Amino acid sequence: MTSTISPEHSVADRLRAKHGPAITLGDDCDLPDDLKIEIDPGAHLTLGNGVSIRRGSTIQVHPGATVAIGDDVAIGEHTFISAMVGISIGTGAALSNMVDLHDHNHRPRTAANTPDGNVLPWSSGFEGAPIVIEPGATLSNKITVTAGVRIGANTLIGANAVVSHSIAPDTVAAGVPASGRRTFDGVPTPRENPRTLTLGLFGTSIMEHLEAVNTQMTTQANLPEIGSKVTVEGWRQRGWVHRLALSLRAAWPHISFDIRNHGEGGATSRDIAGIVSSDRSTNSVDYDLVVLGCGINDVWRRFQGRTSEAVDLDEYTEHMNAMLSQLSGYSRRIVVISETPFGPAEDAATVTAMNAELARYNEAAARAAAAHNALFLNVWGPFTAAARHLAPTSGDDGPPGLWSDGVHLTELGDTVLLQQAERLLAEHRIVEKLLDYPLLERAAALTAYGPMFAPYRPAAA
Repeated sequence: MTSTISPEHSVADRLRAKHGPAITLGDDCDLPDDLKIEIDPGAHLTLGNGVSIRRGSTIQVHPGATVAIGDDVAIGEHTFISAMVGISIGTGAALSNMVDLHDHNHRPRTAANTPDGNVLPWSSGFEGAPIVIEPGATLSNKITVTAGVRIGANTLIGANAVVSHSIAPDTVAAGVPASGRRTFDGVPTPRENPRTLTLGLFGTSIMEHLEAVNTQMTTQANLPEIGSKVTVEGWRQRGWVHRLALSLRAAWPHISFDIRNHGEGGATSRDIAGIVSSDRSTNSVDYDLVVLGCGINDVWRRFQGRTSEAVDLDEYTEHMNAMLSQLSGYSRRIVVISETPFGPAEDAATVTAMNAELARYNEAAARAAAAHNALFLNVWGPFTAAARHLAPTSGDDGPPGLWSDGVHLTELGDTVLLQQAERLLAEHRIVEKLLDYPLLERAAALTAYGPMFAPYRPAAA
């Protein structure tokens, strides 16, 4: 945009004249004369009220991208902000001197990314993901923040850190890579674009775990009298999945968890493959984490004499590979969980034969998981060890067991599964890594993350 505005005008007036509708500037901004702002076609830059930027700083907004800087943000000297997707800096955040924010990287120079063999630095293209700095966060001197990172409200990042993974609110973090050192009781801050993780679980009744409920039975202040009768009002999913959902929400209260439990009682791998396919065609949900487990009914049906419903090992393997192949297309992380062993469902010799067969199915599940880059959670060992120690002694009822009927689990059995699931999540830092926004090819990233930044762009931009 051409303008004849003179140097005597304010920096804000000169920026408005130069960039026109591609820039939105609030009131009372303190901007240096040497501030360098580059806004490409289709891009937009928003600065809120009272923004302060020191000398020597640069803001680049590449085609289609958005940079949104909230009210009362302070940015120090020689800071560099470059967006190919989107960067938002929340109200009251502070960036000290020589902070670097890049929401994009060069893609690896593979044959697929550079089919013509071009050796130019940008020939392999770029991948990107948003950077979100929540209100009140403070970044000290010489900090680098990489693509896909979210820094929580009030968080303080120590000098010289490289923030390559998301940091929770109310945290002091430091290091290369930056990690939380301690937390504190932060001041209340507005939640902007809260992070949501979507979890999908596909399995049998062990995962579904229906429980009959009556509202009065679950209200401590209004429990029914002993000896009175209540009516079953409905069914709710409980068990280890319900407890895991509560555990996640308690450990990560600043995150929203969308838990979708697709477990189905009596389902074989044949049935669950249909559920997976139907879920995608009906809902088109992209999952951050999927847990898949089945096989117990495939085996049990044969020992029950229900041979038409039983699924042999070859067919089971086909279903597992098909489900994992499908789920891999729209799930960031997949965990395959082994089936729990049979308890006293039949006579001891039959149970031994059932478990020997079920172990073969678990081994096939582990191989399928490895072939599709999924994690495999083997709960068989911990479950059998707990069952052995909890076995009642002669003439003694002993402590409660792990099974209610030799197949379905008691609360204690659910707890064993819960502990193993929590251990896997912690050991592989799964939730922490899922909090990062996935890197996508540049054009795909603009499409996928565009809605996040739409509120910061004027309708005509």
